[in-house]
Amino acid sequence: MWVTILATEYEKYTEYHGATLWLPTTMAAIQDAMEQVRVPENGSYRLTRLDGWPKFLAERLSRMEADIQEVNVLAAQIEQIGRENISWYEGVIGCVESERGDRECSVKDLINAAGNLDNFCFLPWIVNDADLGENAVNGGFVGMLQGLPDEVLAFLDKEKVGAYLRKTENGVFTKEGYCYRVKEGWQEIYNGQNLPEQETESDAIISVRLENRKHPEYGKVWLSLPCSTEKMALACDLLHAESLDQCRLREIRSAVPILEKKIQFYDDVEVLNELAERLQQMPHKELIKYKAVLQLGCWKNIEEALLLTERLDSYVFDPSQISYEHYGRKCLEDLGVDCSDPAFRNFDFAEYGMNRFDAAGMRKTNYGWISLAQKPELLEAPGDSQQMRGNDFQMM
Repeated sequence: MWVTILATEYEKYTEYHGATLWLPTTMAAIQDAMEQVRVPENGSYRLTRLDGWPKFLAERLSRMEADIQEVNVLAAQIEQIGRENISWYEGVIGCVESERGDRECSVKDLINAAGNLDNFCFLPWIVNDADLGENAVNGGFVGMLQGLPDEVLAFLDKEKVGAYLRKTENGVFTKEGYCYRVKEGWQEIYNGQNLPEQETESDAIISVRLENRKHPEYGKVWLSLPCSTEKMALACDLLHAESLDQCRLREIRSAVPILEKKIQFYDDVEVLNELAERLQQMPHKELIKYKAVLQLGCWKNIEEALLLTERLDSYVFDPSQISYEHYGRKCLEDLGVDCSDPAFRNFDFAEYGMNRFDAAGMRKTNYGWISLAQKPELLEAPGDSQQMRGNDFQMM
């Protein structure tokens, strides 16, 4: 299930696209997306483009100010319910809203509803009062009808019987069936403050899945980095390997997404461990800058990625810039210009910003704009400004 996060302050800029996430995901992935979205201090964001969600949920979420972490928990609940029970879940939500006088469920209610399916019954293929009445009469489910001869039941208005039953039970129809409460009670798995624990992938800086090079039949072991030599030795024991040299990487996950694409199966785990340790020790703002530097593509292997952790002073990073238009306005405002003056009504702020961007030798990344103050030792510098502009990273 996809969701796009947009900072409301920047939506007006055509170059700004926010960040798109597949849910459910890890807290590290959410943190990375929020770094790309760059919500200003005391600013707000909204969720849009809810692709792959059940329609009834996407419609509700689009009408509320939902928190991304809550929506992530909701996505995990939907995944656990399974597509085969999604209509049952939709019916439960409808019943809850009906019992509350048609007041629409909040995200908290949507999460809790997923844990209360057993309090409700769902009858598939019964989608209107006539179907419900027919089912009730033929099955003898309405108490007042019990004992009536068949010839009398045959003349009953099935639609009216169904309507009576629906109102009595506070039941609701979905496109797939009929849902009604069968027992009281409500399990509150989320109180609106403390989110339930999620069983998602590791939030480690770097996680690698290892296997024995010559004997893959011994299985695969996940190792969260950074870790101690003792844990590395334990992983080797589990894989029946004498050392990590006899192991190879089969999969990687990282809180720095670009590493997942660039790390190779033959890379040295001990080098990765040192990189993970350095990243873990980095202040948060410096880690964001490091992610931006990696997006410049000025590194070829994991050894150079490690070296870059010591070369961040070679770069100037501005995470506040999100588009040429935004930058153009800022440049003029820094000069004391009032951009709201009617004289600037038809001014091309984007073109002006692009020119200033090139003059400053900057380049766009998902995390902000960056320029090279000096060439880092042993690494190639990015191309000239024209090349850089042609190879701009686009925000997600």
